[in-house]
Amino acid sequence: MGSVRLMLATALRVVHIALWMTIPTTFWLWLVLAETPVECRLEYGWYQGNVLCVSEDAHLWITFGLFLLGFLAIASWIYGYSFDILSRTLHGENRLPPLRMMSAVEGCGLFCMSLKYWLPAIAYLIVITILASTLPLATRNHSYHALLMIGAPFMLAMYWGHLVSLARYAVSGEHTMLYRRQQNMRLALTNLRAALALTVLLFIVSIVCAVAWTGLSVFLGSWRELDFMIEAALGSFAFYFALLAWSIACSQLIARYAIEIGLCTSFRR
Repeated sequence: MGSVRLMLATALRVVHIALWMTIPTTFWLWLVLAETPVECRLEYGWYQGNVLCVSEDAHLWITFGLFLLGFLAIASWIYGYSFDILSRTLHGENRLPPLRMMSAVEGCGLFCMSLKYWLPAIAYLIVITILASTLPLATRNHSYHALLMIGAPFMLAMYWGHLVSLARYAVSGEHTMLYRRQQNMRLALTNLRAALALTVLLFIVSIVCAVAWTGLSVFLGSWRELDFMIEAALGSFAFYFALLAWSIACSQLIARYAIEIGLCTSFRR
């Protein structure tokens, strides 16, 4: 009975979050796709008016500004909230964390700190891109993909090490754990079977969420009689629900992986 109650509470929390994210997204879609009023169909460059009846530059600034700011805020919040779920799970708490606006700030900070970990991979991608651009056009794409495949095993090891670093940071609260690249990669490779199992499970969860989202999109697209705003709202809600479910599932899987390789035990001694 307790597990059923926990599942219902989790589902309600996900619905609550998805609804809050749906509101600004629907408004942005209305700005971009809503039909222009007849009285505002004036010629402004490459299009005829807009739903706000403002100039072309003002409309572009508003729509792209809202999209970029909203995308950064939502992405940072989901990242921070997912890390909070990971941390609470590793400390033995099963319920989802409370909703806090500070999760967006924490997620942004966590992303910036994680960039330092990925610097070698970023540098490698830049170098092979520059090298490929100097080659003849006929062999450029083939050479780039060949160089990319050469570095793929190292990238995969870095990915496993990054998951270990996130788990160690979640358990200990020490952000320096994110930067111990070699130590985290060595720990991940020592537990290679668990890392491979985690990768497969994360891939399966991602495929399931992508298929569910695609199915919902096709289902909503078949309802031609739906009003534009209703379709935009339902589509946005379905997208955020699938995204949040995927984020929570991935956080839980990473927590199980961290417990399996003994990270919690080592830090609690």
